[in-house]
Amino acid sequence: MNSKANSKISISAQLKNNAIALISIVIAISSLSYNTWRNELTEHNRNVRTSSFEILMSLAQLQLLVDYAYYEENEDKKDPIKGWSYVLYIQDLTQTASLQTQKSANNLHSVWNDNWQQMDQNKVNSDNILTAIASLRSDVLTTLQTLD
Repeated sequence: MNSKANSKISISAQLKNNAIALISIVIAISSLSYNTWRNELTEHNRNVRTSSFEILMSLAQLQLLVDYAYYEENEDKKDPIKGWSYVLYIQDLTQTASLQTQKSANNLHSVWNDNWQQMDQNKVNSDNILTAIASLRSDVLTTLQTLD
């Protein structure tokens, strides 16, 4: 019985003697957990920023293509088939961004599919595409503003 009391005293004494070490371990584990979480969030934000800037550049190129198709007389600058590569690239990039940008990119794809063949001859078709581009651009900018 005496050995049990000594072991209880020794555990209590050990906790007192090693309190600083135990507190240090808790702080180290907490710091490591926070640092890991913060690094993951930073990496996510970096990926969203990079893809968002790529989307914005591709949207500018697509808008330029649509404007040339409708307004420009120079046939060399009219290449509506090239627009498909922009639309698909944009749609792929939005997978790393917000759900709203994904929806807007899907809308752009649908609008492009319905309007690209007549965009050089019909202002309505051209305007439909430009409206979808503006909507996606707005959603991308909103996504960028919400990042930490």
